Parts: sequence; structure tokens; C-alpha cells
Amino acid sequence: MPSPLDQAQDILSYPFAIGPLGTPPETIAWARKHRPVCPISLPSGTRAWMVTNKDDIGLVLSDKRFSRDLTYAGAPRFVGEDFTAVPGGLFNLDPPDHTRVRRVIGHFYTRSGVERFRPLVERHAAQLLDAMAEGDNPADLMQAYSTQLPLHSSCDMLQVPVDFREQYLAYFHTQTNYQATAEEVAQATAKILDFSRDIVALKRRHPGLADPIGALIEARRQGLIDEDELVGTVCYLFVTGSEPLIPPLSTGVLTLLEHRAQLQQCIDDPTLWPKAIEEVLRYHHNGVLGLPRVATEDVALKDTVIRRGEAVCATMLGVTWDPKYYRHPAKFDIHRSTDGTATFGAGPHFCLGSALVRMFLEVAYRMLFARFPRLALAVPASEIPWEENILFIRPVSLPVAW
Repeated sequence: MPSPLDQAQDILSYPFAIGPLGTPPETIAWARKHRPVCPISLPSGTRAWMVTNKDDIGLVLSDKRFSRDLTYAGAPRFVGEDFTAVPGGLFNLDPPDHTRVRRVIGHFYTRSGVERFRPLVERHAAQLLDAMAEGDNPADLMQAYSTQLPLHSSCDMLQVPVDFREQYLAYFHTQTNYQATAEEVAQATAKILDFSRDIVALKRRHPGLADPIGALIEARRQGLIDEDELVGTVCYLFVTGSEPLIPPLSTGVLTLLEHRAQLQQCIDDPTLWPKAIEEVLRYHHNGVLGLPRVATEDVALKDTVIRRGEAVCATMLGVTWDPKYYRHPAKFDIHRSTDGTATFGAGPHFCLGSALVRMFLEVAYRMLFARFPRLALAVPASEIPWEENILFIRPVSLPVAW
């Protein structure tokens, strides 16, 4: 592709146009080849560096000279004061504080820990699929299943009434919308923090340890974490608990439908679903760019010196489509020997929910295609509309028939 750099300013403007059917923007592959440490301009106008190959990204995510603490005034933002600005949240802490807070809830998200949630995900999936079978055919899978299953499952895991949380869905969406104003993003963040405080107050009146929020409240009572860490981490659980599950559930289904032979192999042999999930996780990633980190001192990377205080974004699609490590990365192949682990990051902030995502997708795909083995797109794939101004890559709608 021709250089996408703004020749006048020698900088890329983000967001980038996504590839066909939700695949990575061509700009990432161009940057990996021509400018592996590339200057970009975020929607806020803030200048940052984008790294696009696996080795550099691994360094940025693991090196303590790159901080996730963006809670200070004037920190780089995509648009405005989003969830990276929330003090005390697990998302925004560096070690050792990050390690201390993560330890409080970590056992809920281990491979064995997430199995306690499998029955509730299966229950919600069955209910949604029953309703879908009784409704219109064709149907919009986004409305019937892909947005509903993460929401209902997350609320059940965190023991929060779903109607209570539904009041705040617009605010969660605003936080990741590039077309929102800085004021709208800041207001949405304030609303979600209010919601998190209300939930903490509600659950303090009904204490328990059987869910992650209950464990955080107990840790606060024991003095293991402070109030900002309690509320900020509850906010983090709500922000990350359901919205990030929608993209792989929708783009994954679309990709499987477009690779019918591989899908049929999974339907005929359900033991292949874990392989298919790993390939979906490698092939797609929730967000294109990755949220910024800040250099705490000057760091030399390739032929560039990243100065103290400058922002760096590490795109995980750069990792999982790096041809040095993934042969023919544009080929969707559930029989690869590699897995999708790299999509969850690296270093101390390796995704807490990685085992939960895998369990969730295994239930969601398996039950969907067991119930509707002849599920197919109701429109040509090229006519599916895509969200263009949010952090996550996902369709606006996904018409299907069975």
C-alpha cells in the first residue's frame, strides 16, 4: 500500500480504516515493514508512538520503564478522561500495587476458577437461543445473542441486577467512542464511577466473598487495599467484564461462517472448538491500537529515542499478525500449531480474564452452532456494516438465518 503517513507532518492519524470483514488495518502491516516505531496522532490530538512487531511490543509491555499509570493531569488520552484516568483501578496501577490488588481477585479468573461460571454462561446462552428460535428468522445476531450474552453473564458473575447495569450501557459505549467529545467521555467516566460506588454501597449492606466485588470489599475492610483501589477496580470489572467479549463473539462467528468447512469440522467434532477459539483470538483483537503507556525515562527503541513522558501504543494485532512468528497470518486456520495467547498481552498486565474469555467463547460458539447447525449469513458478508468510531472492532449488525 502507498505510505499512509501525512507527508507534511510525518505522522499517522488514528483511527485507521479496518480491513475486510474486521481484519486488521493495512496500516499496521505497512508500519511494521516501514516504520516499526511510528509517530501517530490520537483522536485527542495527542502525539504518541506506535510499535507493531512482536519483539518491540513484548519489550514495551514488560519493561518497567513504560508505565500504565495515566491518572495524572495532562496524561495522554484517546479522546478525554476515560477509564485510564480512574485512580486506583487495576488497569492503571504499576507493580507492586498492581500485584497486590490483582492478588485479591486473581483466583476468580484462573483456569479452574472460571469453571464455576460455566453453568451460568450455559444457562444464559440457552435462554437467549430459545428466544432467538422463537423469534424472527432471519434475525440480527448482535441483538439476539452477541451483545446480550456477555452482559447477562457478567452481571450474574458480579452479582449485579442486569436492569441496574443496563441504565449505564450508553456510558460504557461513550468511553470508547472516538467521535464523542472530551466532555462527554469525562461525564461518562464520572457516571460509571458513581455506578461503581453505588454497587459497592449496595454490596456492603449484603457482604459476601462469593464474587470478585465481594472479595474486594472484604480486602478493603482488612486494609489490604484503599478506597480508590476498591472503587477503581470495581469500575475496571464493569468496563472490561462484558463489552470486550462482544467483538470476538461477533467477529468470530462471522469468520467461522465465512470458513464453512472449518466450522463444519467443529460442529462434527466439538473437541475442535478450543482450537477454533485460539485462531479467532489470534485473527481478531478487540482493539486496534492498544491503550497508551508512558515512558518514565528515555528509552532507545530501534533507531528512535522515546523520551520520558511520551506515550507508546502497542497494537496486539501487530503481534498476532507478525509474519516472523505467524506464517501466513492473513490465513484463518484452526489447525495452526500456535495459539492466541499473545492477543492477551504480556508482562504484569497480561489479561486477567484470558481464561474467562476462552471458557465464555467455547460455551457461546458450541451452543450456538449446536442449536443452529445451518446458521448462515442472511446478507452478503460485504454488506455487513461495521462500527467505525469505537475502540473495539465489531459489526453494527450481523443478520443471520437458519
